[in-house]
Amino acid sequence: MALNKYKLGDLLEISEDKNTDAQYSIEDVKGISIQKKFIETKADMSGVSLTPYLLVKPDDFAYVTVTSRNGEKITLAHNTTEETYIVSSSYVVFRVARKDLLLSDYLFMYFNRPEFDRYARFNSWGSARETFDWDTMCDIDIELPDIFTQQKYVNIYNAMVANQQSYERGLEDLKLVCDGYI
Repeated sequence: MALNKYKLGDLLEISEDKNTDAQYSIEDVKGISIQKKFIETKADMSGVSLTPYLLVKPDDFAYVTVTSRNGEKITLAHNTTEETYIVSSSYVVFRVARKDLLLSDYLFMYFNRPEFDRYARFNSWGSARETFDWDTMCDIDIELPDIFTQQKYVNIYNAMVANQQSYERGLEDLKLVCDGYI
């Protein structure tokens, strides 16, 4: 299997689509957790204008450039739903531009690796607020297999995640049964 080396910036494009027509409401506002998932916002949204908020369309990514106080993780998420979310304009929203070379799901697997978090923290700069900016993200070298092989890895990863979730649900059921006996 041959790998091809690319700069991540050659494969991605930034998105600056905003909620200018106020099509999206407070129910569509999301935050991002260090578990790399979109979450309901914890911000006080009373009186906040949502028109400058950025759109995170299906298959888009969003991340927070500030890495300080994040438990050594970068705050990043991939929108795998059919819904469009809106996020603060302080976030960076991007997507895969070269879908012929890189699958979004494969990229998200890459971002989920502890090595990526370490790389992002090591390459964050600042004194009071360290940041991992877009230019630094774009400068990452990534070696990619062909799309077919990427899809195989994604399928294996998704099957393993589904198995783990099934196992965890089974443990909860077993715990309920044991608690009932006690």
